[in-house]
Amino acid sequence: MQRSSTRIGVVLTWIAAEAYQLFFGAFTSLQLGAPGIGDRASWAPNLLVAEAFTILPVGFLLALWGTPAGRTIALAGAMVILAVDLAAAATLGRWLSESVMFFLLLAPPAVLLARSTIRMRQASADGGGVMS
Repeated sequence: MQRSSTRIGVVLTWIAAEAYQLFFGAFTSLQLGAPGIGDRASWAPNLLVAEAFTILPVGFLLALWGTPAGRTIALAGAMVILAVDLAAAATLGRWLSESVMFFLLLAPPAVLLARSTIRMRQASADGGGVMS
């Protein structure tokens, strides 16, 4: 019963992470009109929205799958998302402070994926106990 509540929490986190990723991925397209950003960053919004339909759902499915290998791949997916987010933030920002702000706006779905993967790993290790 407690393990299923952990799974429900991970599914709810997945839904929130997907919505967040879609919104902020699309939101970055507004930055393309900023002076000096346009052409060099045209790839970023498309790739960030594509993450919401590729890496993010696969990562959450692997986290829910229940095998150690699946969870390890899910954590690797979170690291890939963070790397893409870092590159996108560096490209979208005109200054370092803007890039940091963009990264902080783009990073939460990857962090939620990593946290959910660790929660599922701990719940399995506890024999079905729930972790907060």
